[in-house]
Amino acid sequence: MKHFDESEVREIKIGDKNYPELLKGIRKPPKALRIRGNLPPYTKIVAISGSRKTTQQALTTARRMGKMLAEQGYTVVTGLAYGCDAAAVEGALSAGGNVIGVVPSGLNALPASTRKDLVEKIVTTGGAVISEYPDNFSKVFPRHYLRRNEIITGLSEKTIIAAAGERSGSSATANRAMQQGRAVIVTPHVNAKIEGATLVRNLGELKDALGIAREGLRNPV
Repeated sequence: MKHFDESEVREIKIGDKNYPELLKGIRKPPKALRIRGNLPPYTKIVAISGSRKTTQQALTTARRMGKMLAEQGYTVVTGLAYGCDAAAVEGALSAGGNVIGVVPSGLNALPASTRKDLVEKIVTTGGAVISEYPDNFSKVFPRHYLRRNEIITGLSEKTIIAAAGERSGSSATANRAMQQGRAVIVTPHVNAKIEGATLVRNLGELKDALGIAREGLRNPV
């Protein structure tokens, strides 16, 4: 991915009026966010997380969910990793939706785990990629991914886990969302015990969980 000029990035601090209100409510909200692109309105925001290495069925599920959410006017928040995250972004963008990507590094130093090709698509279609780190911060460790996931769920009203195994990063994301008091939705591709989560087996049930009229939808998840 090409490096970009610092003028393309703006910063909002926790005291600014346009700082995400939901994010202020987490245990340790970022003091500032570096933003490339345009943050969509802070309404109807849903996170989608899932395993990087998973089945084609799970990837199809994530893609369909991203597309449906975009069609219903939701903004999709993900970590931009390979696998379910990327599939959800592809689905949302295919329907002309907005995406917020949260990265565990600086905006000019994305790690190999990030689908860098999606960054430009998100920015040019009205979404944003954000980080709490300086633009050239590149020393990424596991704790930075956990922190990224904390911000993803903190930005979102609800978190959907498209696929996850026991003790996976996605199951940890679900638990963090629960700790933040956010609703968690899981699909049959989640092979982890997530207490209190709502299971959805098709897009109709996902619409039910989000309070959206089904409109005769019958596609399997």
